[in-house]
Amino acid sequence: MSQQAAENITDLTGRVAVVIGSTSGLGRTIARGLARAGADVVATGRREDLVKEISAEIGKLGRRTLCQTVDVANRESIDALRDAVLDRFGHIDVLVNAAGRTARTPTVAVSEDQWASIIDTNLTGMLRACQSFYEPLRQCGRGRIVNIASLASFVAFHEVAAYGVSKSGVVALTRSLGSEWSRDAIN
Repeated sequence: MSQQAAENITDLTGRVAVVIGSTSGLGRTIARGLARAGADVVATGRREDLVKEISAEIGKLGRRTLCQTVDVANRESIDALRDAVLDRFGHIDVLVNAAGRTARTPTVAVSEDQWASIIDTNLTGMLRACQSFYEPLRQCGRGRIVNIASLASFVAFHEVAAYGVSKSGVVALTRSLGSEWSRDAIN
């Protein structure tokens, strides 16, 4: 393989990526990496100041972006993000689901509200985003979804049962989507 071919293998020029949960951690790193690879990147999350910050970083890399917040606990918020991205860019090629939260609480003491909130953000919010973005990803003919799970999907950690359960669900959801949506050229 020539040097030039090796350099172009990760070229994402012309692609549009949406990274939900990109105001910190892995999501932020992934958003930067996609932009460096040539994609136009919509990096988003709940906190407006941090969305503005990562959007400015993407702009400085010479990529187009859109500064809009999203709350994965709210379907209308996700749909509004999808519609804004389509209005601005005309298509969506990649969806990265990196939004997540955890709380260190002894399992015997975790409240049902805390449990439900973690499951809703980490797993159900991801389902909402995948469902909302399904049609544009299908229409692009080469849609990609990256769902961020965790080592906690496979091994137990102390006092984070809700997080581990939610991230194990992410693995199962991702496998199911891969089985169902591959026929629509969504990987």
